[in-house]
This record gives sequence, C-alpha cells and structure tokens, in this order.
Amino acid sequence: MADMLANLAKERLWEPYRGLEKKIVNLKGKMELLGSRKVDIVATIEDAEFHSSKKRKTEVQTWLSNVNNNLEEFQSLEKEVQECGRFDRIKLANFADTMIEEAEELIKQGKFPEGVLHNVYEEKGEPLVTTNLKGQVFRQNLENISEILRNDEVSIIGIYGMGGVGKTTMAMNIHNELLQESRFLGHIYWVTVSQDSSIQKLQNGIAENVGLDLSCVNDEIKRAAKLFQALKRMNTFVLILDDVWNNFDVKKVGIPLGNGGKMIITSRSLEVCRRVGCQKNVKVNPLSKVEAWDLFTEKLGHGNNNEVQVIPIEIEKIAMKVAERCAGLPLGIITMAGCMKGVNDIFYWKDALQELEESSMMQDDMKNEVFPILHCSYTRLRDPRLQKCFLYCCLYPEDFEIPRVELVNKFIMEGYINARNSRQAQIDQGHAILNKLENVCLLESTEDVDENKCVKMHDLIREMAIKITSHPHHDRFMVKAGMQLRKMPELREWSEDLDKVSLMHNCIDQISPCELYKCLELTTLLLQENRLLREIPYSFFMFKPCLRVLDLSYTNIEKLPDSLSTLENLNALLLKGCGELSFVQSLSNLKVLSELELTGTGIKQVPVGIPNLVKLKCLTMSGLKKLRSSEPPIDMFGSLSHLQRLMTPFSIRAMDLERMKQLEEFGGKMFSLSDFNKFVENRECYGQPIFFRVTLNGLTSDSVGDLYEYPVIFSSKEVILKDYCLKGGNVVQPLREQSEAVINFPRDMQRLEVSWCDFISSDNSFLSALPSLINLTDLKLVKIVSSDGIECILRLPSNCQELIVPEGLGSLLKSLENLELYNLKDIVNLIDIQPNTEASFMALSHGSFSNLKKLRIEHCYQIKVMFPQWLWKNLHNLEHVVVSYCEGIEEIISENEEEEVDQEASSQYLSSPSSLFSSTGVILPKLRVVHLTELPALKSISKGRMTCVSLEEIGLCGCPKLERLPFFHPLRDGEPLFIPHALRSIYVSQELWESLEWDYPQAKSMLRQNFIRVSSGQCFFICILNYE
Repeated sequence: MADMLANLAKERLWEPYRGLEKKIVNLKGKMELLGSRKVDIVATIEDAEFHSSKKRKTEVQTWLSNVNNNLEEFQSLEKEVQECGRFDRIKLANFADTMIEEAEELIKQGKFPEGVLHNVYEEKGEPLVTTNLKGQVFRQNLENISEILRNDEVSIIGIYGMGGVGKTTMAMNIHNELLQESRFLGHIYWVTVSQDSSIQKLQNGIAENVGLDLSCVNDEIKRAAKLFQALKRMNTFVLILDDVWNNFDVKKVGIPLGNGGKMIITSRSLEVCRRVGCQKNVKVNPLSKVEAWDLFTEKLGHGNNNEVQVIPIEIEKIAMKVAERCAGLPLGIITMAGCMKGVNDIFYWKDALQELEESSMMQDDMKNEVFPILHCSYTRLRDPRLQKCFLYCCLYPEDFEIPRVELVNKFIMEGYINARNSRQAQIDQGHAILNKLENVCLLESTEDVDENKCVKMHDLIREMAIKITSHPHHDRFMVKAGMQLRKMPELREWSEDLDKVSLMHNCIDQISPCELYKCLELTTLLLQENRLLREIPYSFFMFKPCLRVLDLSYTNIEKLPDSLSTLENLNALLLKGCGELSFVQSLSNLKVLSELELTGTGIKQVPVGIPNLVKLKCLTMSGLKKLRSSEPPIDMFGSLSHLQRLMTPFSIRAMDLERMKQLEEFGGKMFSLSDFNKFVENRECYGQPIFFRVTLNGLTSDSVGDLYEYPVIFSSKEVILKDYCLKGGNVVQPLREQSEAVINFPRDMQRLEVSWCDFISSDNSFLSALPSLINLTDLKLVKIVSSDGIECILRLPSNCQELIVPEGLGSLLKSLENLELYNLKDIVNLIDIQPNTEASFMALSHGSFSNLKKLRIEHCYQIKVMFPQWLWKNLHNLEHVVVSYCEGIEEIISENEEEEVDQEASSQYLSSPSSLFSSTGVILPKLRVVHLTELPALKSISKGRMTCVSLEEIGLCGCPKLERLPFFHPLRDGEPLFIPHALRSIYVSQELWESLEWDYPQAKSMLRQNFIRVSSGQCFFICILNYE
C-alpha cells in the first residue's frame, strides 16, 4: 500500500515534467486559432471603419490587446522551454496550464455574439470657456466674419494678427455663436494646431473631434480619404483651426470644403493664411485705449460687474499708464491685471510701472510688444521658488495639458517644495504654488479628457519662459519637447552649463554610442514618451554627476546602461510604463535616491539593492505583470523606514508597515486577515498611512501582484475584499480554508469593493454580513461584483430593533454617493422592507440615500424593482442612473401597493416641504444621465411624472416593452410643456421611438422639430437636440 501511494505521489509530482511538450503543442494550436480569429476581426473592423461611421467596441479592443499579450507570452514561453533546465520544467508546465486556460477563455470571448462594431454618435459641441471681449472693433470683426460665413462662395477664412492680440478669443466667440445657429447642424469643430504640427497630427486632431478612429491607418492618403468621407457625410460643418504656423494642403489633410463645408484658421502670419488658400482674411488689431482700460479694470476686479470700490484716484493714473504699456494686447492686459489684482499700495504700482518700462526682453517686432509685458509678470513673482516652478512648466510640449498632480510631484522631486513634516503638506504647498501662478494668469486652468485637473501655458508665455532660460543669469534649459524629433539634438547643443533638458514626447529611436553628452551641471533629464527608444548606450550617463531627476517613462528601453550606477546624486528614477524593460541592475550605488517608479515595467524580479536605499521616500511597483515571484525579497522593507509612499505587488505583513512611521500612501495586498486587522488597529493608534488601497484576498495564490496602476498622487481610502465567505456579523472565512475571523474596517474608509465572495449570513443581505459598515460615516462608494448568495443590500424586518446598530443606519445610507452592483445572480431587491412596518419606514426615511450621485446595476437578473416610490423622494443629488442586462426588471420606480409602506407614515413625508415626491410625481433636480440597456421586461420608468430639469442624456437600448417616457410634461397645470433645457441627446431604437405612448403628444413633435441629426444605423438612431 505504501509503495502504491509513493508511486502515485511520484507520478503526480512528475506529471507536469513529463507532459510539458504535449502541453506546448496543445497551447500552440490554441494560439494559432486565436491568431486566425484576430486577423479576421481586425480585417472586419478596419474595413468597416474605413467605409462607414462605425467604430470598434471597447471590449473588442481590449480583447485584441489581450490576444497580442498572450501571443507574445507564448513566444517567450517557447523560447524558455528550449533553453530551460530540468528543474524549470515543472514551473513552465504550470505556466503552460495557466496559458491554456487563458487561451480557451479568449477563444470563448472572441465569438462576440453582439458584433464587434458600434455606430459613432455625434453630439453638439460644448461652448468653449473664453473671455468675453467687448468693444466696437471686436464686435465689428465678429459681425464681419459672420457675414463672410453666410457667403456660399467663401469656404476658407483667415484670422491673423500678432501674438497675444486676441485671435484665439475671437475664434472661440465665433465657435460659441455658431453652436447656437441651426444652419451648421451643430457640426462646429475646434482643433488646436500648434507650432510643431504635421499632416498626420492635424488629421488626428480633426478625427478625434468628429469621432473617427484613425489609429489603425498609417498611410497618409488613406487617412485623408477616410477623414474626407466622414466630413462629407455631414453636409455642413465649420472647422476652426487655431494657431496655424505653417501652410498645409487642405486636400492632403482630407478636408472637403465647399458645398456646406467651411474652415476658419487663426495665424500670426498673413502669408500662412494666403498659402493655405484663405479667400477672406480678417486682421485682429490691438484694443483701443478705452477698450484696453475697460478690460484691464474688469480683470483687475474693479469693473462694472464687481462690487469692489473704485480705484483710488492717485493709483488710477498710474494704473492707466500700466494698461497703456500693454499695447492693447488682451493677453498682456489680462496677465498684467492678474499680477496687480488686489494691490492698493501706490508705491507697489509705481515700482511695477518702472519695471515694466525698463523690461528689455525682446527679439523681433512681434515680441517687442508682448515679451516686456509678460516678463514683468514673471519678475513680479518675486519668490524664486514661484519663478522656478513657473519656468519648469515650459519643459512640457506646446499646448500640453499638464496634470496638476504630476507637476506637483515633479516640484517635490526637484526640491522646489520646502521640506515639511509630511508628504501631504508638500503636496498642498505644490497646489498652492500652482494656484498662485493661475491667479496671476501665467498658467491657465483646464481639464483633460478624463476630467483630471490640469494647467496649461499659453504658447506666447511658454516662448517667453524658454527665452528666460536661455539667459546667462538663469538656469539653462534645452527644451525640445513634442517636436517629433527622431534623433537626439546635435552634440554642440549639449553645453556643459545646461541645467535641464526636456526631450519628452518625441520619436527618438536611438542615442549615438559614439558621442559623449558632457553636461556637468545637468540636474534634470526628461526623456519620457519616446516610445521608439529601445537602447541607451553605456556612456550616456557619464559626465552627468549632478543629475537629480531622470524620467524614462513610456519608452521601449530593454535595459539600462551600467553607467546608471555613476549617478550618485540621483534623487528620482522614473521608469513607469517601460514594458520591454525586463531587468534593472543593482541600485545600491544610488544612495540618495528618494523616488523609484517601476509601475508597468516588464521586470521579472525586484532590482537588487533596494534595501540599501535608506533615503527612499516613494516606491511604486504596481502593474508588474511579468514578476515571477509573489513573495518580496527577504527583508526588503526592513530598512525602508523613511517611506512615505509604497505601492507594492507583494503581500505584505502588518509588522513591515508598522516600521514605516512616515508612511502616508499605501497600496497593496495584506498577507492575511490578521495582518489586515492589525493594519486597521495601527491606523487607529498612529493615523498612518493617511491614504490606502488595501486588497484582502482569500485565495493567497490568486495572482503574483496588483495590476492596478496608482495615480502619481494617491488620495483614496479603499478596501477590496475578494474571495471570502461572508457568514454574517462581520465574520469572514477565506474560500478553500476552514479558519474564520471577524474583520474590522477602518473607520474613515471611503470606498469598499467586495468581489467573488459568498454570502451565507442569516438573511442574505449585504449589511447583515458586514454590519460594522453601519457605523462608517465616510463611506462614499460600495461596489459588489460577482458574488453569490446576496439577495439585497439591506433587509429591515418587522421589528427594526433586530438591526445591530439601528441608529447608525441612516448615517451610512446618507453618506453613500456611489453604488455599483455587477453580476449578482441572487439579488432580488436593493432594499427589502416588510409591508406595513412603520418602524422600518421611519428608520430609512430620514435622509437615506440623500447624497447618492451614481447608481449602476449590471447583470443582476432577478431584480424587478430598483427602488420603492417613497424612497425616491430622498434622491435629490442623484446624477447618473445606469441599468444594464437585468432581464427581470419591470419597473424603475415601483408603484406596487403591496410594496408600499404604512400609508400614515408615508403621508407624513409627502406633506413635508423638503419632499421630492408629490402627488404629481418624482422630482430629481440633478439627474443628468439615464441609461437603460437590455432590459427586456421593463415596462415603466415611472407611472407618474418625473421632473428632471438637469437631464442631458437618455439612452434606451433593448427595452421593447417600455411604454412611455415620464420626463416631458408641464411643470404645473396650465403651463406650457416643459422639455429640459440641458437635454442634448436621446439614444433610442427607431421601433421603440414609434411605439412609445405620450401623455402630451406635442412633446414628440417638439422633440422631432429640434432634431439636429437623425442617422439610421443597424439598430439605433440618435436624436441630438437643439432645444431653447
């Protein structure tokens, strides 16, 4: 018997060893199948995108990326199999098993039963935020251009004038006025061109605005043809190209002018306007003295629309001379006024005027007028730290939206921020600096496409900043960012006194190994976003003894040169997104390194020497997909006691974090539940770390690391609970284990995600499983994903006293802002309340869900009703409602009498002045977006009226039984029909649109009259509204 068991054990042990080749053959077949499917899908997509307005679905693009990753991993695996030793075969066999499972899943996903494409829908553009310039000349120019636009024989208009004179402001005002007109059907597109533009960049800018994807088309002629067809289908459009520096061929770009298509360009050069082919050119002249003074006082804060006292008479005369020195240029006026805003000291004004008159920053005729003005604003910053931070911004490309968090982090690395007791204090100081630069109009506040707060430099201000850095008395910069360079600048440009070099966002593909870039004073080298760069020669980092900040993020470098170890003063090494970088050599010599960023690299093991980096403050290692071990090196964190930020892919023990007394930001997995509870306990005692994203995984062998990529500055308090059995009363048990324990959550936790868990509590509700959440008043987001056994979020019994902490319930439900439920097959209700239970009703009615902003429910098949009618009265902050793939849902707002609570209690709240529910329906004043997708049983959104004055977008897809839309009705009896003024679009199938019943039939006709465009597709058409 013992021999048999031994043989069985031996067979199982060596099974992977012997079967490796068979698994590779099996895997290779699946890879070939995946490759063939990928080729077919790409061919289908590219053909459709070229000949129609369809675009690939996001899930398809994700699938293609995953397939590419798997194909690359398979090639690497084949190579390792050929070179491996006998003891590596077991590990490779296990990895092959994993890849086989992934390939089978990808093959299954690749069927795409709903298709791989969707229609690209357009919406009317948003008005641009701009200065509303006043004055006769400005108004005459606007009227002149409007008159030219009405001339069918003119298709290209040029607006030209010197820098800072207001060309962009003029064009922005035209853009906004055209949006209000019906003749161009809302097809008004704004594209910022910039100095380093090319045909391809211009094509990309236009395509992005019209919703066309050119990412897979490299041929310039084919790109032009595709863009031409997309614009031609619109019949009428106005394309505004701002800041054109060089002439271009309209046909090569792919712009179909004439027959309804028009183009406006702004440029500093009349010659450029003529060579582009402008048939009419309008010159923008400086403001008159009166107009300049009016603008100056308005921006100073003493205009007619401000409640500020008039400028004292003794200051007014000086201020008028200051305004005159701005030469009628709006940019200079706004900048100078921002600099002097709030100043009532006459000596300060006299000093400013004297400084303005003596400023001699000039180069040519155009800049003679503007640079002295802008330079004066710079010198009046006074604080050298502010000046350095301002100049640092010019290292980014022209017209670049610089994320504030990235910039603040760079200020800290550069040593521009004063040493403080905490990293958060330094971050606060960095934002304060940016606020000051915005307030004096040297930086502009903006947001990127993801709504991240950014700053931006006006191109003329950026030119001025670059010129300052070329002056002998300033730190010397070499700035060639975003200039599409394919090779490094000439050796003669690398002077020994350079302080900072920015070559970011270029196409540099190689660095010459034969040249020594000798820069003995260089402190900053920015090479990020050179995605063609694969190799850095050995000698490159020699003769750069002062280098403090090295940014190689998002390059394709495969290894770092050994000369990196000579950078003994390096403070920050940034390698984020270097996916081809598989190995980083020892960092032991970098004794003063303070920040190490390895997120998204391809490293397979942690660099040697990290424990020696005793001054390290920020260590970020998330998203390491190729890391071979889930265990950190021995005593990796023991000496890193100064860490302020740690993002790690490893499971970490509480005692390791306990040593890090200065830790403020932490992201990673806890080794065990007891470690997590200890982590929570330590935070209660010491308040550290301030921000965290902690994952507690019940399957310890689940994955190598956390693939989440943390932002540059992390400000969340989040817990992710995954693969646990929730038994009720906060008792949890890891799946596949027998041990159980009580889980404790941080009191200030803001976000909770529960994924792949089993609920087996007494009443199968979320809050009975984790009742301690009731006491968390800061909890803003709850996300539950792919968990079994959960039937509702909250179940109130007939006797409300059965709740563990009933008095805290209202606070929890009141603080919640975001509720997301995905793939919960057992959930029936969000709130389950026993009928005719006044106590239960009273427990929930006081402000429950009153701060809820976003509600998303997907793939929850048993839910029939989202909320009972009485509860909607609390949702006055609700902004987004998204319900998708819930086959059983019949009503969004319930009016089922059996589900109503005690009528006496209900009427008490209906009579309340603050109630958002009345006998005529529900009022949701902030609701902006309603998306209802694939709800085959949905009959009613609400049987009464819904008043949603902020409603912007309605999406209805796959709701064949829906009977009516409750949003369109008179606000009061006897008043005209009300349609929300913010409403921009309705997404609905043709068949459903025609079948809807209307309480007020004129609503349907009014909506139809205000369609800007109706385009038929396979399934949908869009109604883009222009309702006033």
